[in-house]
Amino acid sequence: MAALVEEGGGQEPTNRAVAERAQVTEVTVYRHFPSRELLLKGLWEHLNRKDGVRVGMPESPADLLAKIGPLMASFDASPAQIIGRITTQQGRAARSSLDPERREAFQAVVAQAAPGLAEGEQTKAAAVLQLLYSAYGWISLREQWSLTGKPAADALGWAVEVLLADLKSRGAASIAPDPFAQFTQSTFQPES
Repeated sequence: MAALVEEGGGQEPTNRAVAERAQVTEVTVYRHFPSRELLLKGLWEHLNRKDGVRVGMPESPADLLAKIGPLMASFDASPAQIIGRITTQQGRAARSSLDPERREAFQAVVAQAAPGLAEGEQTKAAAVLQLLYSAYGWISLREQWSLTGKPAADALGWAVEVLLADLKSRGAASIAPDPFAQFTQSTFQPES
């Protein structure tokens, strides 16, 4: 499938075309990849390995910060392939095959950083953190600001640190008891 995608043509390769290219039966393709989503996920993982993107999803706020530099370095090592993955129909389809895992990973990072944060706020924070940790953030810094390598990783790392610190303070504030609640209830009792 990787070869068929690289050859282009604008259309996503069918399972039949993949089977013919691999010189196996279509049933064999389905045995290893029972759904289109799994085939695309397999393609994404193969392309990442091939291009040196071995960073993976973050497992904690600290892990997120530690992985930004290596992730950006892997994007800088093969920019044409990375750009192709986010600008072509095939690349976006393969990338989207990991969306459930991606959402789960970033939701978990936010839950660790700010356990008391409201669910809607957690989703917004996870989405922004994931954007900063993606090829979309990388390409924006590269194309609009001419930042690559360490300066790009530093900028994204700084943004992630600031957001995580803010989330931590918001999360703590939302689960901390209101220091004035008891005072207001006991002091200002209406007279009968």
